[in-house]
Amino acid sequence: MDLIEEQYLGWEQLAHTADCPAPTWDVAEWLYDTGARRVADALDQHACVSSDCDHHTTFNRLRLRLLCRDCDTVHTMSGESYGMGCTTTASTGWGQPPRQVGGVWLWPGQPARPGGDPHAYLVTLDRVDQVTAANLYGLITKYRDADGTARWIAGAVRDDQGAHYVSSLRWRHRSAGLADLDAAAEWIATVDTAPQRPLEVAV
Repeated sequence: MDLIEEQYLGWEQLAHTADCPAPTWDVAEWLYDTGARRVADALDQHACVSSDCDHHTTFNRLRLRLLCRDCDTVHTMSGESYGMGCTTTASTGWGQPPRQVGGVWLWPGQPARPGGDPHAYLVTLDRVDQVTAANLYGLITKYRDADGTARWIAGAVRDDQGAHYVSSLRWRHRSAGLADLDAAAEWIATVDTAPQRPLEVAV
């Protein structure tokens, strides 16, 4: 399962020419990133007969994905060993429209199981055409506590120097475990303007 931020961030749309009379694809994006080779042991290096291969456990790859919003089909093609796949927006989360909850917009990630609800959402303050690093405001993800109860944790105000991690991203604020998705969305919508408890320093 991909991290939700990998589904949305870093992808760039393929542009038509400025005078294109009829652009037809709904979304076409590409991503240049690093993939990991599957090896039996982390200390093992990839081995093959190609003299052009450096046999490292990672490799550079170029991926292309295309979305049709009319039939909710997602095609993903890779310039490396993972080839081509076809799925639906219900399986990826990406490609589904956002929904407004608690005053913010939630962008769904992959469901934890086929046919289930997403286990994570990216958050923007406004409805936008595409989530980017510039308009990403928060992230909500589901987990289970020690008693097995489903809880939600949220990060708000994206900040590379932030003190809190939620998923692989850093945030200025992070919630405690919240009871449901609505509570997490409302927390994100209000946390930056809510009164903060003063820091107490013992001397």
